[in-house]
Amino acid sequence: MQTARLTLSPLVDADVDALANLLWDERVYEHIGGLPSGAAEAALGLRRALAGPPAHRASERWLNYAVRLRGSHQLIGRLEATVHAGIAEVAFLLAPAYWGHGYAKEGLSWLHDELSRVCPDARCWATTLPVNLRSGRLLTACGYERVDPATAPDLLTYDEGDWVFRRAHA
Repeated sequence: MQTARLTLSPLVDADVDALANLLWDERVYEHIGGLPSGAAEAALGLRRALAGPPAHRASERWLNYAVRLRGSHQLIGRLEATVHAGIAEVAFLLAPAYWGHGYAKEGLSWLHDELSRVCPDARCWATTLPVNLRSGRLLTACGYERVDPATAPDLLTYDEGDWVFRRAHA
């Protein structure tokens, strides 16, 4: 699966250690709970994501993708979506060296197309902290609109005080 500059593929166990080392940077984790104690802890979280939802949430679908540069196949980050109850909660993590080059926007656009293909009835949502202005701008650039959290469905990624975004169009 490719875009103009990216290759995207389902995240597999062979990607986990390299991705954990790549993303283990306090700038990546600044707005998502803080830096894990080490790359090994970050890798454990990725392996949990690969295992899929726990039994009590078996109706969910967890989609995780590795993001690579198309020419060099250099791993640069990941995209994910948690699909449940007609909702696709999207998220993205790229290594800081790849911020500001349009890769996240390109990857998120691809993810929307992929979600339309595999979960055509799911509506895209995202949450972020108000201080994470970069993510808020990216979501807006990708067709999301900020909405009142009280009007949102039950979002698994929502914490009190988060900004909530709904993709305005398919």
